[in-house]
Amino acid sequence: MPWKSVARFVWPLAAMLVLSVPRGYSQSPTLSHRTQWLRDHWTSAGRELPFSFKMNGQPVDSAALGKWEIQASAGNPAGDKRLYEIILSDRATGLRVRCELTEFTGHPAIEWVLHFENRGDQETPVLADILPLDAVMTLAARPPILHYAKGALCSMDDFEPMTVALGPETSVHLEPGGGRSSSEVLPFFNLQWPSRGGTIIGIGWSGQWAAHAESTKDGGVRFRAGMALTRLKLRPGESIRTPSVAMLFYDGDWIRGQNLWRRFILDQHRPRVGGKPLAPLLLAGNWGATPAATHLANVKVLSQRELSVDFYWIDAEWFGRGPWFLNAGDWRVKADLYPQGFRPISDALHASGRRLLLWFEPERVCEGTPWAKQFEKWLLAVPKERKFYRWGDRQTLPDWYKAESLRNQIKEGDRLWNLGDPAARKFLTDFISQRVTEFGLDCYRHDANIAPLEFWRAADAADRQGMTEIRWIEGLYGFWDELLRRHPGLIIDNCASGGRRIDLETLSRSTPFWRTDFPGDPIGRQCHTYGISFWAPMNSTGGPTPGRDDDYALRSTFSSCMVINLFGNGDAPQVKGPLPDFPYARAKAALAQYRSLQRDFLGDYYPLTPYSKTADTWLAWQFHRNDLGEGLVQAFRRPKAAQDAVTLKLSGLSPAARYTVLDLDASQQPREMTGRELIEQGIQVKAATRPAALLLTYRQVGGQKVDTPP
Repeated sequence: MPWKSVARFVWPLAAMLVLSVPRGYSQSPTLSHRTQWLRDHWTSAGRELPFSFKMNGQPVDSAALGKWEIQASAGNPAGDKRLYEIILSDRATGLRVRCELTEFTGHPAIEWVLHFENRGDQETPVLADILPLDAVMTLAARPPILHYAKGALCSMDDFEPMTVALGPETSVHLEPGGGRSSSEVLPFFNLQWPSRGGTIIGIGWSGQWAAHAESTKDGGVRFRAGMALTRLKLRPGESIRTPSVAMLFYDGDWIRGQNLWRRFILDQHRPRVGGKPLAPLLLAGNWGATPAATHLANVKVLSQRELSVDFYWIDAEWFGRGPWFLNAGDWRVKADLYPQGFRPISDALHASGRRLLLWFEPERVCEGTPWAKQFEKWLLAVPKERKFYRWGDRQTLPDWYKAESLRNQIKEGDRLWNLGDPAARKFLTDFISQRVTEFGLDCYRHDANIAPLEFWRAADAADRQGMTEIRWIEGLYGFWDELLRRHPGLIIDNCASGGRRIDLETLSRSTPFWRTDFPGDPIGRQCHTYGISFWAPMNSTGGPTPGRDDDYALRSTFSSCMVINLFGNGDAPQVKGPLPDFPYARAKAALAQYRSLQRDFLGDYYPLTPYSKTADTWLAWQFHRNDLGEGLVQAFRRPKAAQDAVTLKLSGLSPAARYTVLDLDASQQPREMTGRELIEQGIQVKAATRPAALLLTYRQVGGQKVDTPP
C-alpha cells in the first residue's frame, strides 16, 4: 500500500505507538519487536496492511487501496491499553473497512478486528477470502519453527503439542472440524525463529476459522488467518465483523514466549466476576437425574464435613421427559425429581458459602420437543446428504476423531437454534436469564454437542457464503455478553462436547471447566494438562474421587481448576444418599493440599520432561510464580517406568536467590538450595513404587519478589 498518499492521517498514530512503554520499564527487546511490527505494518511508507480480501474476484491490492479514503485516530488511552481506529472507504462501492486496533501497554501484544460495512445504496461486489491476518514475517535467515497443539478430540491425544519446521517450500494448513473452534486443533500458534525469539498468534473466532503458514524464499513466513469460507455481498446498511487476531512478540526461547502469552491471557482474556478476575475453582459434580432431596443431603455433608468446594455441579437430564440426549428443546424441569425446582438447592449452597452450576444445551433442538414445535422459524436444518451421525458408535482411531468433530445429529431431526436471528437470540437470552434468576444459578454451563458448520452453510445462498456463520457467531457473543451484563456475578462454563470451543473470544467470556470428554485415564489427564497449559491457563478436568482414589489418580487431575466426584460418578443418577462410611477426613486433607497449591497453576509453565503418552516413562512439569517467589513441581512415574528416579532442572528462578524445597510426601526436612543449583544441577525426585505422583513445592528465602519485564 502506498502509505505516502495517506501519511498525514497515519503518522500521528506512529508517534503514539512509539511512546507506549510500560511504566518503569525501558524499551525492552520484546517490546521493541512489537513497536517495530506496528511501524512496519500500520504506519511506515511502502508496507502492506496486515489483512487482505478480494472484491469481484480481484485482490484489493496496493493500487486499489491507493484510491480509497483513509482516516486514522491518534490513539485513545483506555486504562492499560491504547485504542486506535483506521477506516478505509471506497466511494465507488460504498464499502467501508474499519479496523479496531488495541495496543496493550503492559504486554508485548496487539489485537485487532475488522468491520466491513456497506454505506452505499446498492449491494457491494462479491467480497471473498476475507483474511484479517495476511502478513509476511521475517526475523532471521534460519527457517522458523511452528508450534501449535491439537484441540479436543475426545482421546488421549487432546491438546498434544505439535511442531513443524517451516523449511523451504513448506506450508501448513490448519482448521477445526465441524465449526467448533478448537475441535481437532487449537487456534493458537507460536512462530519461533531460532535464537531470535518469535511471534505468537491467537485467533478469536468460535466458528470455522482457517490458518495457513507458508515459508517464503527469503526465510520468512507468510501467515494468513480468517474464516475458512467467505464469499458474500453486503446489502445496503449491512455490516459484518471478522475474527479477531492477537499477536504477541517475544525474544529468547519459545517457552518464554509461551509464558508471556499465559500472562497476557490471564490479564486480558480471563472472565471477571464482580469486577475481579475469575479465581481458580474447585467443583463437585453430580448428575441431573439425581433427586433434589439427595442433592440437598449432599450439600449438607459438604458443609458439615467442611469440604473445600466452591461449586456444586448439576449436569444433564434434569429436564424433559426422558434421556437428556433426546430432550434438548424441552426445558421443563422434571417435577418428580425437583418438585420445588432448584431454588432450595441454591439457597442451601449460598447459606454454606457455596454456589450452584447447572447444565444447559440450548443450541440443539430435538424433533418433537416444545421448542421444535413452537419455534420452527428460528431453527436451522441440515440436508440429508450433509447429516453426520455415529454418536455412541464404537469406532477405532482415527475415524473416531472425525466422527466426534463432524457429528451434527444425535437424535434424527436435530436442529440448530439460530442465534443469528435477533428475535431468536433475544428469546434465548431472556429464557436463560429468567432461569438464572428463578433457580438462583451462579454458573451457567453452556454445552454444544452437535457440529454447526453444515447447518450454517446449508442456509447460505451462493452469493452469501459465510453470512449465516458470521451472524450466528456474532449472536453467540451477544447472547453471552448480555447474560453477563444482566448478572454481573454469573460465570459461564464453556463446554462443547468437552473443550471444542476454546479461542480468544470464548476465553474472555467463559472458562472450559470440562476441557475434554476423555477424562477417565490418568495418563490422558497428564497429557492434557501438559499440552493445554501452554495456551489456556484457566481450565479444568475431572473424574477423581478424593478420599478413595490414590494420589496418582487425584494428582493427575490437578490443574488451575478441578472437578471431583464425591457423591455420584459419570452419567448416572446417584442411587443412594451420602455414604456415612465414606472417608471424608481423607478427602478433606487431599482437597486442602490441592487448594494450598492451586494459585501456583496461574504462574509461568515449564515442561521438565518431553511430552509422552507411553506408560513406561516419567512426565513432569513446573509452575512458577515469580511474583510470589514460589512454585510447584509435579512428577509422575507411570505404571511401566523402569527408572525409580529422575533429575529435573527447574526454570524461571533467580540464580542468586535461595529456595526452600519441600517434598510433600517425604518425611525429611525441607532442603535449601540456590536458584543456580536448581537450574543447573537440578533436583532428583524418586518414587519407590509405580505408578506414583510426586509433589514438590519451593519458596524463595527472604528478599523482594518482582515481576520480570516483558
